[in-house]
Amino acid sequence: MKPKSPNPKDLPVGHKRNPRHQRSKPARLAIWIWCFSGFWILGFGVLLLGCNKKPSGSAPAAAKTVLVPLTNMALIKAGTFIRQNHPITISRDFWLCKYEVTQGEYEMLMTNNPSHFKGDTNRPVERVRYYDAVAYCSVLTKRETDAGRLPSAYAYRLPTEAEWEYACRAGTTNLFSFGEDAAQADQYAWTLENSEVTTHPVGLKRANPWGLRDMHGNVWEWTSDCFADYPTNVALVDPTGPAEGKYKVFRGGSWNHAVEFARCRNRFMMSPTEGIYFVGFRVALGEVRK
Repeated sequence: MKPKSPNPKDLPVGHKRNPRHQRSKPARLAIWIWCFSGFWILGFGVLLLGCNKKPSGSAPAAAKTVLVPLTNMALIKAGTFIRQNHPITISRDFWLCKYEVTQGEYEMLMTNNPSHFKGDTNRPVERVRYYDAVAYCSVLTKRETDAGRLPSAYAYRLPTEAEWEYACRAGTTNLFSFGEDAAQADQYAWTLENSEVTTHPVGLKRANPWGLRDMHGNVWEWTSDCFADYPTNVALVDPTGPAEGKYKVFRGGSWNHAVEFARCRNRFMMSPTEGIYFVGFRVALGEVRK
């Protein structure tokens, strides 16, 4: 067994220490510097940890608003349709109400009912001016935003004329979304031929291929476009019509007009300050365009 080296502190005074137990001044200085550096680095790390720690009383990050469309809306995917032999492209998805706005929905939000044909709150609201329809969309946007269901990048609004026709056609290329034969219209539309000269509760007729009802007949529907002749010989992406104009476009036909007026491509116009008992609207939802 190897003998244990004596502790230098236990050696008698005057005893000459073994060189193995002695360190030169440079060595002792190096050890001192190493220890000091270690404590400094440790202290700096603790300081960094303290800086990165969030104060206990700080407010949590605001939750991101998740889009929750109205339950009666259909998602319309982006795509293209043909108008006057030229492609019209809708570049962004949007939502469109499956039904025309009813008198009950309008009165609940706007506290009045301008309609001529009353007695059933499920009838479409009519005699609404273009500006009334826009105001309704603005109030609806505020309500849904305040309720935390609508991010700031989205808004309820009227559809553009191109969006309306794209949704009405629902991927078809016929005169009507249900085909070429106007004799089938009774299953899909309230027009002069079957309306008995009045509006009817929304959603009673069959839907088009994308689940939208009353796109043909019942009441015409305001769009956001000012009236003008279509541009010719040009493909368009997200057209919105002229920036200004005397009239606004409405689409779809009505109880007061023959079925031929309810074709997908038919359009009519009226002053935005006027309302009449065969014009209503439906609501779209989409990203706010900058």
